[in-house]
Amino acid sequence: MSKRSGALVSFGRAVALVSAAGRGVFLATVTLFAISGLGMVALLLVGSSLLHELSHGARAASSMRVWWLLIAAVGVAGIVSFANAAAAGMHRLLAEQTVRYCNEVMLGAATNASLREFDSAEFHDRLQRARNNSGSALQVAMAVPQVIAAVVSAAGVTVGLAVVSPWLVPITLLSCVPLWLVGRGNSEEMYSFSFGNTPQDRARFHIERIVLDRRSAAEVRAFRLAAFMRERWSRLYDERIQEIRTLVRRFVRRSAVGAGIGSLMLCAVLVLVLILVRHGEMPVEAAATACVAILMLANRSQAAVSNLAQMMEQQLYVEEFIELRALERQLLPQSTIPIAPFRELVVDNVSFRYSAADTNAVDGVNVSISAGEVIAIVGQNGSGKTTLAKLLSGLYEPSDGQIRWDGTPLSQLTTDGGLSEAGVVFQDFARYWFSAADNIAVGDVDRADDHAAIAAAAHDADATGFIERLPNGFDTPLGVEVDGGADISGGQWQRIAIARVLFRKASFIILDEPTAALDAEAEAALFDTIQDLRAGRTIVLISHRFSTVRTADRILVLHEGRLVEEGSHAELMARDGRYAKMYGLQSRAYVG
Repeated sequence: MSKRSGALVSFGRAVALVSAAGRGVFLATVTLFAISGLGMVALLLVGSSLLHELSHGARAASSMRVWWLLIAAVGVAGIVSFANAAAAGMHRLLAEQTVRYCNEVMLGAATNASLREFDSAEFHDRLQRARNNSGSALQVAMAVPQVIAAVVSAAGVTVGLAVVSPWLVPITLLSCVPLWLVGRGNSEEMYSFSFGNTPQDRARFHIERIVLDRRSAAEVRAFRLAAFMRERWSRLYDERIQEIRTLVRRFVRRSAVGAGIGSLMLCAVLVLVLILVRHGEMPVEAAATACVAILMLANRSQAAVSNLAQMMEQQLYVEEFIELRALERQLLPQSTIPIAPFRELVVDNVSFRYSAADTNAVDGVNVSISAGEVIAIVGQNGSGKTTLAKLLSGLYEPSDGQIRWDGTPLSQLTTDGGLSEAGVVFQDFARYWFSAADNIAVGDVDRADDHAAIAAAAHDADATGFIERLPNGFDTPLGVEVDGGADISGGQWQRIAIARVLFRKASFIILDEPTAALDAEAEAALFDTIQDLRAGRTIVLISHRFSTVRTADRILVLHEGRLVEEGSHAELMARDGRYAKMYGLQSRAYVG
């Protein structure tokens, strides 16, 4: 996080943020606020002139000038009333547009960031701060026009007061200095608290997600975790509230001192005006106008500095937003590079290490894959299978070494965040609250209207039967959390995920534990489908079930990130190495 900027720089950035969210609405809101503020100044001047006329007796009170001044006062009051009402509506619209814009930038940064960013706690902290402070966008949007309006109206009152007595202007403005210093100090303390509390906020929101998520609700109840979760959540929240309570105590004491000093300074100005009147150095009507102008100037100036100080409490969000917006623009995806199905994919001495790890997840792997092969990857948990799959699909870039697609480094072909010719089903595949058809169509959103292809992919994944039994068939939303949605089993979700990758029509398919939630019959049917799909496709299969990988053309055996064995099932069994031992252990478990 960058060092805190000055007030003017922070205000300029906030103006840029709100203006970018809705330039037309922003200008309209500021204009209406300015009209309202200047209208109050006009009322002051009209009132002063009216008071001057009335002070000259009954004949002057009946003059035409008095009537015109009355008409002007009524007209200005009507304009001020309209401006206030219209500004309130435009202000609310501006706030909503600003919140939407900031959330859109946050989503853009998250979706355009590389997969490796999601392995970084710092990146998650940044996203969490943006989510935590989404309300700050609302406060910034509300404060910026008010600051501008307060400055404009204060400038107008300053002109009016300067006409009466120029030297009263700087003295009156000095009464705002204590409030500004108080607000600045309060905002800096709140800034430090908000930034430093992000990890605890993430921990609290994590508990909320566990308790509120349908998939974890059963486990929370099965282990009777409700009281435990609530106690831990309460402890984290209590710590936050206790820190805020301590801050607020300091804020109140500091604010009382600042307001007291400012009030005494303002009182001194008014007393000075009364002394001038008493000594005959200022006419009564001029003094009355000066007193009203002093109070208005103090009010508008104090409103400006208070709103500015309050807005600076949101500088954390503004700065975070600026960084996220820069990140989003930096990561904007280029158009997908069309590539042809490969003839050979070469993994050349590839290693990969996660940012928080001390050792490589994949370490010095060398292998080549030819078009049309079915390759199986096996190994113990944590051996690097899924990481290698993400490297092969272009989602991760190797820490060392290179992966080449027909001689071209894979990193040059993945400008859209993934490989256009690759289709992947991971163990933790997404479950969208979309219709069954849309859950399949997300495999290739450019062909989402191809209903025949969606139906064909569902058929190939053996998902047609249960989809057609849903209340509205392919149009049924999946997930009981959605109105009219249907609940489906884990195995059925897995078939939907497989249909999704088949719909993609990719020439290079990676299936990470595709049968984990399937029964034996469905598993056999899926592998019949895989055999049918071999024509024109290369398939990489990751599985713990050795019965499903023995028919692969080649089997890659990973151990602690390294490729320790490679060959067909028969070759590896004859070698009597790690694969043969793992196969034997699993076979004995089935035989009994």
